Amino acid sequence: MKPNAMSSKITIENIVIKPAYLKFLQQVLSVFIVCWLITPLFNQVFAANENLGKTILARGSITADRKSKAEPLKRLSPVFRQDILRSGAGARAQFRMVDNALINLQQNSVLRLQEYQLKSGGNGSVLMELISGGLRTITGTLGKQNKKDYQLRTPVATIGIRGTMYEVEIMPNGGMYVGVWKGAIWIHSHSGKCDIELGDGFKNRFVFVNAQGVCDVLKQIPIVFRDGHSSKTSGNTVPTNFEIEPLLENPRQAQPFQALTLGQRGVAIASGRTNSISGATPIISTDSNGVVTTNKGEVSRFNQNIGGYPVGWGRWNTYTISSSLDGLPTAAVDKNGLLWSTYKATNNDVIATRIGEVRYDNMVDSLAQSSMGKVSNLAVQMEVDFGSGQVSKGLISANVPDHTWIGVFDGKVNNGKLALDFNGGALVNSNTGIKSNATGNIAGDFIGDKGQAITGGFNMVDEANNRNQIEGLFLID
Repeated sequence: MKPNAMSSKITIENIVIKPAYLKFLQQVLSVFIVCWLITPLFNQVFAANENLGKTILARGSITADRKSKAEPLKRLSPVFRQDILRSGAGARAQFRMVDNALINLQQNSVLRLQEYQLKSGGNGSVLMELISGGLRTITGTLGKQNKKDYQLRTPVATIGIRGTMYEVEIMPNGGMYVGVWKGAIWIHSHSGKCDIELGDGFKNRFVFVNAQGVCDVLKQIPIVFRDGHSSKTSGNTVPTNFEIEPLLENPRQAQPFQALTLGQRGVAIASGRTNSISGATPIISTDSNGVVTTNKGEVSRFNQNIGGYPVGWGRWNTYTISSSLDGLPTAAVDKNGLLWSTYKATNNDVIATRIGEVRYDNMVDSLAQSSMGKVSNLAVQMEVDFGSGQVSKGLISANVPDHTWIGVFDGKVNNGKLALDFNGGALVNSNTGIKSNATGNIAGDFIGDKGQAITGGFNMVDEANNRNQIEGLFLID
């Protein structure tokens, strides 16, 4: 018999659900609704916890907007997807990303890390937004094959890159400068009035995009890049073969020796690392003031293997400072030039196992200069108690025309490292006996197989007239 069509029709009214099944369906539906509601939140939390890189330099106020509050960043702090990175006035930051790219964030800048995804095989995508300020970057694996895989958005344009080093500076008037030092980039303004490629293989390297998105190609290096950013080039024309300043994550890894730099009118003494102790043109990476170097033919008073110790020093009449990590006075300001020292320090474990008291006061050699004229009779002495780790009776003295500089210091030996503290000083008029107080700094390190000598540097500044200055390098045993 043919079934009755009407009897086979199922309607909602015909469905009878037992209470037990009804409760089960309600539970399933509740779980589904909860999952549907929290999935976006889960994805957001997951994205926020996605580590995109690490902070390798943080000078000044560097923060990340994260979970509705500003998290301070310091060296080795991770950065995450959706972080909004901020740098304050006078601040600098540098980040190493997951694809080995380096991002140098200028002062008063805001950068949003929307996406930085590295997949197997070197593929992936980058999407960042520079909201204000400036940055310079050496790109890593991502973006080397397809410029659309890498995008930097700004208020007026989007930038795509393919294996390059470039920088951007957003101006207060809403426009921005863009420069390419190596490789190539593509710029497309949001208004559609600018669509241009710059860099290797193209006619131009620099452009200004105004607030309306109109491009103005520049034949000269923009002043904002020459004076405050990246290139070692000088002059007004774009060179055909120029050097690119290094962006160093950790100079100590590639620089096995210690170094000191002494300059006037700024951070007058800085310690760091260097790649050589036998050459007159080492690359010195100071701990707080960036990369310092010079060119051949600009070195005076160079000496090495001083007193038979692994020490070299000299004076650079002109020198170059990494503008990405500025701090030391420039050669144009520091008319006296820069004193520098490179050396191989005694192994910390050797110093840590020494006992007894030693007086270091025999001046093996020195190199000093003063704004007041020729320096003579420089003397440095100190007593080191290796058992207690105390440094005492530290004294510096030096003569300049009609005046004598005097400084006192002490310090400690901790885990094989020598740390000296300048306690005070004076500049004494040899004719009248009138003296004025002097501020200063001093640093030193043990050298020799057993720490039988100390090399270091110092500076002093007259409080009554800061134009009266002295700085010097010394080697005592």
